[in-house]
Amino acid sequence: MVIAEKINAKKLWSAAPLAGAVAAAVNSVLFFVGSAAGLIDSSVIIPGANAPLTVIPVIASSLIPTLIAGLVLALLNYFLNKPWRVFTIVAAVLLVLSFANPLMIPGVPVTMVIWLNLMHIVVAGSVVYFFGRFTRNTRVLA
Repeated sequence: MVIAEKINAKKLWSAAPLAGAVAAAVNSVLFFVGSAAGLIDSSVIIPGANAPLTVIPVIASSLIPTLIAGLVLALLNYFLNKPWRVFTIVAAVLLVLSFANPLMIPGVPVTMVIWLNLMHIVVAGSVVYFFGRFTRNTRVLA
């Protein structure tokens, strides 16, 4: 007896945009709260953009990784019997690695690093919650 933990790929295509939309909405609120509280410093210039952080990159940085995560889970589902397990490990590792991103911004205050990393946690949490809630199937194969 083999237990396969395949995901429902059909539901993944609705779960991924939903997870992205929720992450983008929550992170937009966090951006405005952080900006109002002085936790997101508008004098800090983001490399590549050559401008302060705005809500548009926050939304894009919430949506795009979520959709990519959906593609990764779909690929893992195609090639593996237990894609969810591998996916959650990869997601956890990438979340930890993402914590270094804000540290690469020249002159970034510690409070802004913490706030931006909270936004990373929101994206990862949204992905794991919505993908797990709507796509996981466990069935026994003979």
